[in-house]
Amino acid sequence: MGETPSFRMLIVAVITSMAGSFHYGYNLVLTNPSQDAFLSFMNQTFAKRFDGGLSDHTLQNIWSFVVAVLFLGALAGSFSIPFIAEGVGRKNGLYISISVGVLAGGMSIASKFIPLFELYIISRVVMGWSVSVSLGLSGIFLSEASPKQNRGAIGMMTGTAIQLGTVVGSVVAMPQIFGTDDLWWVIYATEIGIMLVFGAALPFFPESPGYLIQKGSLESATISISFYYKCEKEEADKHVKEIQKEQMNSTKKFTMLDVIQQKSLRDKAFVGAVVTFVMSFSGVAVISAFAFEILVNTGLNVLQASLANDATTIVSVISSVLAIAIIDKNGRRPLLLISLAGILICNLIIFGLMFTFDKFGNQVLGFILIFFICIFQFFFALGPGPLSYFINAELVGQDARSAAQSWASVVQMISQFSIITAFLPMKNQLGEAWSYLILFVAPVAVSLVFLYFSLPETKNKSPIEVEEAIEELPKLPLCRSTRSNSIKPI
Repeated sequence: MGETPSFRMLIVAVITSMAGSFHYGYNLVLTNPSQDAFLSFMNQTFAKRFDGGLSDHTLQNIWSFVVAVLFLGALAGSFSIPFIAEGVGRKNGLYISISVGVLAGGMSIASKFIPLFELYIISRVVMGWSVSVSLGLSGIFLSEASPKQNRGAIGMMTGTAIQLGTVVGSVVAMPQIFGTDDLWWVIYATEIGIMLVFGAALPFFPESPGYLIQKGSLESATISISFYYKCEKEEADKHVKEIQKEQMNSTKKFTMLDVIQQKSLRDKAFVGAVVTFVMSFSGVAVISAFAFEILVNTGLNVLQASLANDATTIVSVISSVLAIAIIDKNGRRPLLLISLAGILICNLIIFGLMFTFDKFGNQVLGFILIFFICIFQFFFALGPGPLSYFINAELVGQDARSAAQSWASVVQMISQFSIITAFLPMKNQLGEAWSYLILFVAPVAVSLVFLYFSLPETKNKSPIEVEEAIEELPKLPLCRSTRSNSIKPI
């Protein structure tokens, strides 16, 4: 059973997550309630070149790509994570990603006043790089800085900060606040302020002990462990030796290519990638990016849809806090499997509500839809949302951690780019209900079955213990003899 993290470790986790993963959630949703303001800005810019502007469908298709292009930048950031994490360190890498994020926010603001919509598109690519690197580095940093018995709860802070970012982003970007034609630039000014405030606190924390030991700075690593574990030097020395022993299990630092080539690493990294894949294809990408439009299309007015959108993000934060309280007691595997089953049921009901509204147009269905989106957000924030950001770090050893995390990030960014680019055009061709069914039911069902047979419990386990947990998993009837032959300790 996990212990309660120290107050100091909680503060470190909150500040690191607010400087890092918070901005991923913020950027996921800020274009959602303020979509009309951005469409107006885009149309005004293009009107000068296309004799009065573009049709609504053309604008929506372009806008779908503009929303999704954040993930192209994030994809580039995913490949950058191991180079930055191993080259300059976890904490110093956060300084880089925050600086690039401030630059991207400034570009977004400048695009409003020039005005130049192409500059706004570029700013989203740059911001995508920043949030991806921040997300990956903050997850690795907290995984290495937290004591083993608290690692689940502290790791959940990454997901909780993302959910908090969705709350703040959805409120700030409401049409009743800054999501207007004249004030949308303030959304980015607000984010820049948050980056600078929390980024300014990072110099007061030591670098992660895992990175310091990897670089041979044992004295600094002892000081780092004393700070994060809140223990005396003698106990810190024991932890240093334990981490050294773990790192000595491998003779080299694994790259992203090594993770693909070595079967033991590839198998575990693939399991982590499936967790990330199902997180993306759970439906959260579309709910984060287009929930406001979905609710309006299901009978709600602008104010009702705005408030409902805020309510769903608040539910996700509450669920994330609950997950922090239970993750180190109940373990990762049951939490993930139960939450995915709940998401699958919710997605079927959401499809049914959308389909029924298309047939009968009853406004009451819109309010029922709010309820089930809230239930969806509860299950998402309880399991795949936060778990996908640190399960890779627990599946593989220290030497492959940043590479495996990078592959998970690549899967996430490609998935989310594809989903968001495709959803609005699919909706215009097939309808909202059928688009939702095709994208978010079958992937969850298949992934749930795969993870039941492939995801080991990783709570408080070393890489060798994870290997043993893999051997104890339920086996498919036709594959009873394959697992023990294919998985070997690294």
